Amino acid sequence: MPQLILLSYLLFAFWLIRRDIASRPDVSSAVWIPTLWLAVIASRPLTMWLGFGGSGDTLEGSPLDRAFYLLMEVMALVVILRRGLNLGDLVARNWPLALFYGFLFISVIWANSPFSSFKRWTKEVGNILLVLVMLTEANPMSAIRAVFVRCAYVLIPVSIILIRYFPDIGRRYNIHSGEMESIGVTNQKNSLGTMILACGLIFLWDWLERSRAEHGKRSLLDRVFPVILGFIAVWLLFLCDSKTSILSLIAGCLILLSIRMPLLRQRLSSYGTYSLVAVTVFFVVDREIGITEVIVKSLGRDMTFTGRTDVWRELLGVGTDRIFGTGYMSFWDDAKFQAKLPYWVGASAHNGYLEIFLAGGYFGVGALVLMLLGTMARINRALAGGSDFSAVRFAILVMMLIANFAESNFACMTPLGFLFLIAAIGHVQPVQTAYLLPDPRPEMPTKAEVLR
Repeated sequence: MPQLILLSYLLFAFWLIRRDIASRPDVSSAVWIPTLWLAVIASRPLTMWLGFGGSGDTLEGSPLDRAFYLLMEVMALVVILRRGLNLGDLVARNWPLALFYGFLFISVIWANSPFSSFKRWTKEVGNILLVLVMLTEANPMSAIRAVFVRCAYVLIPVSIILIRYFPDIGRRYNIHSGEMESIGVTNQKNSLGTMILACGLIFLWDWLERSRAEHGKRSLLDRVFPVILGFIAVWLLFLCDSKTSILSLIAGCLILLSIRMPLLRQRLSSYGTYSLVAVTVFFVVDREIGITEVIVKSLGRDMTFTGRTDVWRELLGVGTDRIFGTGYMSFWDDAKFQAKLPYWVGASAHNGYLEIFLAGGYFGVGALVLMLLGTMARINRALAGGSDFSAVRFAILVMMLIANFAESNFACMTPLGFLFLIAAIGHVQPVQTAYLLPDPRPEMPTKAEVLR
């Protein structure tokens, strides 16, 4: 019976994806490359799904997974080169992002295992290549939504099926507390929350865009199923008890919904200024009356953030190089540092900013801050144009800043990190017209309007 339920839904999801393909004639088949990539990084490695192709060497990883990532990167590179992407213009427009990844590349030199660190860096840079496949589409907004919506059709409902009917796959015991936790298609409860966070925001954006474009002419299925999927996503968030993802998703969704209100939409260009003022006021008031503690306790947590502050203290006390760090993705493989940590620390800093500090020291944090400031500046300029995509980029940025206080998403191969790169880059030099398809929906904004 459980197998029949899973198979039935997978067939239904296949049918939903076929309908989605038919509804997006302006999206090429090349978007299947980032779709497959996202499906894997948002769930589990291929070796865990297939049960073969693995390796006993955790430092080097799985040969099958390495082959998959390499194949996807090569295919993505071929696509964007054929489309005539202006790489010089891309780097010039995104120099803070290039500087950040450039420093991570240099840090490979002093890593504990330089070759392994380099391979992890090339896999992370693959995220950028896959993002460029979407952004060089004839209608990049539709391509982005297609990738995340198709993954949401499969990953979110299958998660609830695995948790309910396949507990040996969809659940696991927490190695620290011993409690049972729901993980769905992922391998950790916070990863499940991150998957829903990334796919959920873009699914909401797609639903809002389609509702506006089709002017009430949608079928009953198109009206009902997104609501059902939304309830499943919310239920999963509470099942996995990922408070950070819940808070981040609420913030992102409120930003998306706010642009539908005429009064707020007229002030879209001031979102950046309002946010800066709001953050300043928050920190001043928090210093006096402790708003953070009230929020944390209302979420059912204490001020240790479920023991995260203890983890941060231990990590800061192991004696890494505070200037240059340990090298990209090298800290967790260095026996010298691991020997100084208690068993309960695990294999994550549970803080994206601290993760970059461990890898790159003050130089790494400086490069990260510069990248974030550059991204903020670009999104703020885009908001002045009043496009919906600029608001989506702003929502992604806010979610990323919040989520990284409790989880590591900067350059860590997560779906939220993948989504952040879309927001950070936002615009690429127009591709060769020979590879562009006409947009059949004249009521939709042009590429120049949405990617300003």
